[in-house]
Amino acid sequence: MEEYRHEFIDKNEMLDLHLDFFIDPGQTVINKHFHDWIEIVYLIHGDLEIQVNNRSMKLRENDFVVINPMSIHSTRCMNGNTAILLQIPTSFLEKFMPDIRDFSFAVDLESKDPRVQTKLANIRSTLQDLWINYQFQAEGYVFRCYSLIFEVIYILIHSFSYKVDRKEQQKNQKNLERIQEIMEYVESHYTEQISIAEIAGRVGLNEIYFSRFFKANMGMTFLEYLNMVRLEKIYVDLLNTNMPVKDIQIKHGFYNDKVFRRMFREVYGCTPREARTQ
Repeated sequence: MEEYRHEFIDKNEMLDLHLDFFIDPGQTVINKHFHDWIEIVYLIHGDLEIQVNNRSMKLRENDFVVINPMSIHSTRCMNGNTAILLQIPTSFLEKFMPDIRDFSFAVDLESKDPRVQTKLANIRSTLQDLWINYQFQAEGYVFRCYSLIFEVIYILIHSFSYKVDRKEQQKNQKNLERIQEIMEYVESHYTEQISIAEIAGRVGLNEIYFSRFFKANMGMTFLEYLNMVRLEKIYVDLLNTNMPVKDIQIKHGFYNDKVFRRMFREVYGCTPREARTQ
């Protein structure tokens, strides 16, 4: 399973970025997280549910999504998919465009404008070429990969970008720093019974404001997020150990049987025991 927090993503040996090809069998959930990378997911087969900054969408074959740096996002794949994943660090792009952080990207796959659809088709074909070149790694493939990556970024900047308000950017940064502190605390203490009063005090907020702040930024309550973290840990142990379900549940701090079974079915579409046999 992947790390689900503010991620540090290992870079490919020959590229200052992360490029991968995924074959996901399904029943995979990546909880809310963020990182300082532009992330592009291109779906070759299957489907993928994704939420970015509380906006939900479902990708199908030949769809792609561009996730802006520091955007809180999560994914859910129930039926399996095949996808290309490209993650480009903002620090890498700053070498060529120092003000890149002043821009944000918005891609509308449903646009009826034929000019927009032409640009979208160009991005799709470029991502396909990128993967083919990286996969076969012919002599000089790194140069070709970089040229294709720059082509994607060039199209995004000229056809799908807008300027970000500096004050709004600073406000978002402060919010993300607070969210990161909350995530890190949960990661270290999720097996414990963390109260709203406790976590609110950790980030210097009163309970009422904390609850509103967390819901506005994460699209779920703090307890829902805490239980999602526990659920992910439980799922990993279900697939990789022979421990009884109840023991795994207690190990990861999920003591409410009714809530656990309801959430597990909602998230993974099956019971814990069924997950082990699928």
